[in-house]
Amino acid sequence: MIILDFWWQLLLGGVLVYLLCNINYAVLISKTFKKKDIRTCGSGNPGTTNMLRSFGFGYGALTFALDALKGVLSVTAALLIFKAVSGEYVVLRFAGYFWGMCAILGHVFPVFLRFKGGKGFATTIGAFIVLNPLWTAVFLAIGLVLLFIWDYMSVFALFFATALLVQNIICFVLDTAIVSSGALAFFIAAVAIDWFVVIFAHRSNIRRLFGGCENKTGTGKLFGKKEKYTRRHVRRFFVLTASRFSYILAIIYRAQGGKCL
Repeated sequence: MIILDFWWQLLLGGVLVYLLCNINYAVLISKTFKKKDIRTCGSGNPGTTNMLRSFGFGYGALTFALDALKGVLSVTAALLIFKAVSGEYVVLRFAGYFWGMCAILGHVFPVFLRFKGGKGFATTIGAFIVLNPLWTAVFLAIGLVLLFIWDYMSVFALFFATALLVQNIICFVLDTAIVSSGALAFFIAAVAIDWFVVIFAHRSNIRRLFGGCENKTGTGKLFGKKEKYTRRHVRRFFVLTASRFSYILAIIYRAQGGKCL
């Protein structure tokens, strides 16, 4: 199996990615700019949603961007490095998925924070924006609609992770290069671990959803209490942003020759 020929490069890089993604930007930002530890505020989770609720849209957006960047840079590094090292399609693809998985694990289970990190949603988005831009944009757009309907960020995250799992497995099964290489199980395992980690990180949200006591995001408060934005304005902002973003990603997808990568 060709990917096993590069096992030590994949593993070494994966460990480095995991350790680098242990850096929690929510904690750094809250301590630097607000002189508070986000882990002592709101839900106590060092992630985007808690930053948004506790300190406002600006700090939430900054946290989201930096957490997503973990996934973007990890997958991009894998694709560039293994393009130079191997150039084989299957190795290149698996490296991207494997290091993306390591980035998510590093964010959710950081050893330096006693394995208590964020929930991995933003980092997952960042990783799959590079791995599968078209479908990621589609699922993000649908997820935003769900967010506006029910106002639960956890519903958005759970739908997104599950949709990506199903879509990627279908993509792998239909990819003759992956199937013929004998690496199909490795690819499915990588995306299944991504899904499980996100679901596990949201386990308390799932319990509250079924119990009918989940906290709503409060899209009308995204820009802070002092801003005079209505819920309609916020929805319009996100819909327009999602549509432009999806259009750009579609162009990138076509430029890549219509591949899932």
